[in-house]
Amino acid sequence: MQRYFLNQTIHDQIILTDDQDIFQHFGKVMRARVGTQAEFVSQDQQVVIGEVIAMTPKMMTLTVVSQVASEVELPIQVTLIVSPLKNDRSDWFVQKATELGVHRIVFTAMTRTVADWQKQQEKKAKRLAKIAQAAAEQAHRLMIPTIDFLPWSTVLNLPKQAGIVAWEESARDGEVGTLVQSVTALPTGANLAMVFGPEGGLSEAEVQALEGHGFVPAGLGPRILRAETAPLYALSAISVLKELH
Repeated sequence: MQRYFLNQTIHDQIILTDDQDIFQHFGKVMRARVGTQAEFVSQDQQVVIGEVIAMTPKMMTLTVVSQVASEVELPIQVTLIVSPLKNDRSDWFVQKATELGVHRIVFTAMTRTVADWQKQQEKKAKRLAKIAQAAAEQAHRLMIPTIDFLPWSTVLNLPKQAGIVAWEESARDGEVGTLVQSVTALPTGANLAMVFGPEGGLSEAEVQALEGHGFVPAGLGPRILRAETAPLYALSAISVLKELH
């Protein structure tokens, strides 16, 4: 069943109008008719099933027929801090990270960042927000991840209960347990911030700065992963450790 996010509380009825993207998608793309049902998520993460009871070319009225119990979010709130990537690789990354349960994505320029988004940041932000919303609806999540563009100095001081920096040198040195130990020790609802370098990797100075701000270096196994793959590996590992044990 199709799921949509509403930026409002939901009571007995839902009114959709033709100036809303939901109206266009549900009514025209999905060809909704009287009797068609869909899931709707309120701004307080309540899920209901709404059924169309009346339609005009400019408005659709739905009645709430039931509520849905849904526990689909990761037990911890994961913030992924990454570098802008070239071409459409950031689009793909945002889509997949959303499907895997990320809470927040922060893009920040690093020493070896190649892609320059400064002139198109506003356009990029809108595009990535739409990608995240579509992916959250497809994955039947209760929230749409926040996507931010922040300077490196702000990233270093982001509030967190635990911080991990993915660092390939840790894996080369034989470290294997930091990720598992850090994640399993976190209580439900904790905020975990994870930093991943650009295509050329993080510099030693960046890793040292992160360590000075409470981030612990951790390897992600013996293979070298692409900049867009490493965060997804980490999210998958977190799901296994916190949801499938």
